[in-house]
Amino acid sequence: MSDVHHNSMTKPIPADDEAETIFETVKEAVLKEIHRINRDDDRHGLHEMDKLKHITEYTPVLYAYEDVAFGRNYFGKIHLGDGKYIHARAHKSNSGEITFYSLLTTPECAIWDKDTPLEYFID
Repeated sequence: MSDVHHNSMTKPIPADDEAETIFETVKEAVLKEIHRINRDDDRHGLHEMDKLKHITEYTPVLYAYEDVAFGRNYFGKIHLGDGKYIHARAHKSNSGEITFYSLLTTPECAIWDKDTPLEYFID
């Protein structure tokens, strides 16, 4: 099983048609997760998502992938406008089904900048 230190994720490359298809397919789930985090921020007084006043776009800019026995994991850096980015993970099964997996979050951060490297993450 892969983990942060032992995985076969490729190096990030500029988003292409494959990345756009994957992350457009999971866009609704990604936006739903952003709104869930925002509600939790308000409830817990963290205000992490205040860095993201409005989502003005949804553009994959980089992606990497990891081939696994049951399909392929995709890791994407998605620009949401105003220099704000999220790192999202999706999965494409061997049968072709594409599902949202998670966003990269830490206790301190859920919104990244252009220079934050796209790296392997579990959740």
